[in-house]
Amino acid sequence: MKFGTCVGMDPERIAVSGKVGFDYVETNMTELALADDDKLSKFINALQESGIPCEASNCFIPGDRYRIVGENVDYPSIAEYVDLALERAGKVGIKSAVFGSGGARKAPDGFSLEEAENQIICFLKEIVSPRAEKYGITIAVEPLYKEACNLINLVQEGVDIAKATGCGNIKGLADLFHMYYEKDSVESIAANKGWIHHAHIANPVNRGFPAPGDGFDFAPFIGALKFAGCPRLTIEAGTEDFEKDAYLALEVLKTV
Repeated sequence: MKFGTCVGMDPERIAVSGKVGFDYVETNMTELALADDDKLSKFINALQESGIPCEASNCFIPGDRYRIVGENVDYPSIAEYVDLALERAGKVGIKSAVFGSGGARKAPDGFSLEEAENQIICFLKEIVSPRAEKYGITIAVEPLYKEACNLINLVQEGVDIAKATGCGNIKGLADLFHMYYEKDSVESIAANKGWIHHAHIANPVNRGFPAPGDGFDFAPFIGALKFAGCPRLTIEAGTEDFEKDAYLALEVLKTV
């Protein structure tokens, strides 16, 4: 299993991630899709200079711009955005695109959750999957805790959505932070061997970088991911000292 860090499009964090010894970095898909040519060029140059690949992305759909569930969904505009986002993702070499996007997929008050899930399945199957396939990108459906979204909250629910699409490039995801607050057992990861395509990790108590002696046992989570055949695990956490915390976190991940 490869280990990576979330860096947005920050050249300094990209350079540090390469120096620390991570296998890849994870960017923000919305930021990537909406970046001007100068920012995109600097991002690509930073990746090339550091020698570290950008193999993953998060924040697939900007919730302040697009809604994929509810009444009067603007599918043509969403499809146009997805075209641009995945084209750029392919250009920088992304292999795993995380579909969390709680704001975009949250069902409006009073709207049928079943209908919302059907809209998500349709969105992934009809709009996302064929476009992602052109670039060899797999979409990982991210369960979010209820505070962030009112549907797809458990690992099994994310996998079920992926399976319902019938698309080979739509898979599931496990995020330790969200699992912790939803009391989702790591057994749900092990039970879906072959379906967990990506994962996020943080110390769920403070949403900080994993660190030696921080009091949290990461072994069950990482062990379940390895058993399930998850190819990548990204640190998605807050920090005031990225370089220091990145070194310590990688030490934790490699010793579990």
